[in-house]
Amino acid sequence: MDKLLLAVKIAITVLVLILFVQNIAVVEVRFLTWSLTLPLALVLVVIYLLGMVSGRSLMGLMRRLRADRGRGPRH
Repeated sequence: MDKLLLAVKIAITVLVLILFVQNIAVVEVRFLTWSLTLPLALVLVVIYLLGMVSGRSLMGLMRRLRADRGRGPRH
């Protein structure tokens, strides 16, 4: 099982490296009044990390709201 997990990790790493190499073109990213010129691969990584952070925060908020609802009204 350990060898299979290692093989999957290596395959994912190789795919990510291919993604970086094939997407080194520079793109302009505009948000509101800001404008940045970055490699596309870096933009993809930043968007992925922001998605991870926001997803984890949303799940934590939902878990907290569910726990508060289970306790009943506070007096």
